[in-house]
Amino acid sequence: MSVIQKIQEKGAWIVFILISIALIAFIMMDYSKGGNMFTNTTTLGTVNGDKIAVADFNKRVDMVMQMQGNNSNTPREQVMAGVWQYYVQTALLNQSYKQLGLVSTSRDMDNALFGPNPPQFLQQFVNQQTGQYDANAARNALAQVKRSGTEQQKAQVSELLDQENDQIKLAKYQSLLVGATYIPSWLAQKTYVDNSSVANASIVSVPYTSVSDSAVKVSDAEIMAYVNKHKKQFEQKEETRSIDCIAFSAAPSATDSTNIKTTLNSLKADFIAAKDNAAFVESKDGTIPYYNGYINSNQMQFPDKEQIVATPVDSIYGPYISNGNYVFAKMVGKMVVPDSVKVRHILVATAQRDPQSGQFVQIRDDSSALKRLDSAVADIKAGASFDSIAQKFSDDGGSAAKGGVIDYFASGAMMPEFNNFAFGGKTGDTKIVKTQFGYHFIEILGQKGSAEGYNIAYIGRPIEASQQTIDSVNNVAAEFVASNQNQKSFLESAQKKNIAVQPVRDLKENDYQLGSFGSSRDMVKWIYAHKVGEVSQPIEINNNFVVATITSDAKPGLPDAASVRPYLQTVLMNQKKAQIIQDKFKGNTLESYAQSTGSKIVTADSISFQASFIPNIGNEPKVVGAAFNKALLNKVSAPIAGNSGVFAIEPTSVSAKPSLDGGVDAAKATMKQSWLQQIQGHFINALQQDAKIVDYRSKFF
Repeated sequence: MSVIQKIQEKGAWIVFILISIALIAFIMMDYSKGGNMFTNTTTLGTVNGDKIAVADFNKRVDMVMQMQGNNSNTPREQVMAGVWQYYVQTALLNQSYKQLGLVSTSRDMDNALFGPNPPQFLQQFVNQQTGQYDANAARNALAQVKRSGTEQQKAQVSELLDQENDQIKLAKYQSLLVGATYIPSWLAQKTYVDNSSVANASIVSVPYTSVSDSAVKVSDAEIMAYVNKHKKQFEQKEETRSIDCIAFSAAPSATDSTNIKTTLNSLKADFIAAKDNAAFVESKDGTIPYYNGYINSNQMQFPDKEQIVATPVDSIYGPYISNGNYVFAKMVGKMVVPDSVKVRHILVATAQRDPQSGQFVQIRDDSSALKRLDSAVADIKAGASFDSIAQKFSDDGGSAAKGGVIDYFASGAMMPEFNNFAFGGKTGDTKIVKTQFGYHFIEILGQKGSAEGYNIAYIGRPIEASQQTIDSVNNVAAEFVASNQNQKSFLESAQKKNIAVQPVRDLKENDYQLGSFGSSRDMVKWIYAHKVGEVSQPIEINNNFVVATITSDAKPGLPDAASVRPYLQTVLMNQKKAQIIQDKFKGNTLESYAQSTGSKIVTADSISFQASFIPNIGNEPKVVGAAFNKALLNKVSAPIAGNSGVFAIEPTSVSAKPSLDGGVDAAKATMKQSWLQQIQGHFINALQQDAKIVDYRSKFF
């Protein structure tokens, strides 16, 4: 092989290596700028290596929001936090089940669903004759849903069954914890004796407030020495940041309020004249949907109720203020209605509500629905039992399993058309009624009580800040930021202008609640994208434009002295004050202690071993412990540094108080119950603390 050929071959390798180095450098350069060689778009986090998928997480959040309904005030961010905990805890429990070999068998499931204590979603299946849970009816209903239910119904049942499976495994896991709980007899005996003991003592006390705060100083080194001595108490696993905030209020001005009221007043004449109140309310975008039904006055609770119900028919009361709105109330009609009604019905549905959008989706046309319902009614008139026909024909699964019966309900609980027949008819009446859900054949089975009922239509306008007010406040906040670009200027300017500065402490990267201001992921994300000392642009949170400056960034591990000084300064000052006060205790009797410290001797009777509180003294566990120290009986203790001061104690007697609580066995049972409650409340946290949890939520939300 020629020398030239060897050079060419080696040169090729050199070129390959240089290209490889260049590619790696390019990738790492991109990574150092915030990129990621392995961009994650599907995994929200991991729990001991088990992945939480973004798609699954979002789907469950949507489901929870849907279950809560449109009237819920729960922020989506709060639901997301709860769902995250659900996934983390479920993963930890499933990992524990796997390690222990815990499973939910078909027999377990059958007993849980159809045994003596069925889950709540099956408790509606009751035998009409016995009033007891009907396991066969429940079993048949589940089988029918699996066989011919809609996709939505199947998904809901599947979710409920999954939850029941989880409950079975959790019960087994908890039974293992319960079985491992053991109270030794000697411990129960000692606890019983101790808890039955009372002591009498004489005490001298000198409060820490007798020493001026200016007489003691606490250095950063002393604070950090305390922190290092109590690492478990102060060590934090997650980064936290703190801010100082200024809020510029964008609440509605007096002019805004007057303009809104004027706009509403302009609708008054047309509202009075309207014949189709539902159409009028909808066309004017009312804040309160019109319920075209009669509501028993006993169910009514709202501002100005007495004046509204006294309003004549086809007249208007208002405007009045309700839940931040100016509202007109139009009295559409009045009549006496029952307090509650019991009915049975058969529903042939024409529409069902979409779980995602909340909108009604057609599943059957009117003609087909009426034809099916007519067949059902004909069978009943021919002698068939209402129960069997309801189970065969009704699309309302909940009532169908009970023979179509809906037990006593108050007015306003059903769709208006259903409500008006049930509360406007009399016992024994039957009628086919059309609602949004479809056609109902209804029979009134019973009515209780009576009171005046009212049909009221409402038109409202929210009392909100105008765009002019919002822009004006935003401009003021923006001008403040433009003039104060750092923390020092921010604080000095706020003080000069007498603007309140509100701190928000210990925010984590996935938090959403910004103190009393409300929910704002935008602000939390800004805080974690910037550095200490920087000042934010105004961020709108509820009725405020909030400007913040980052005051601290506490990394995982032990905090610095400045972060914990507010919590530790008093503790360490009291320790120093204790030394000063203890030096004042002269002699070796209570009398000499009292004289040297300028204090009095007080008597404490019936000090309980169970409690750390001493009447007229306070919460002082060290002093209580000394009162029951047999070595100190009729002797004077050395000065004791307590919670509120320095004490010296002379126990004079220790005796047993009469006990009627069942003796040692009862004490043992109480101790076990207490331990079990602690286990129930903390075992999940213990699993979570020992787990390796990787959280990417802030990258997605």
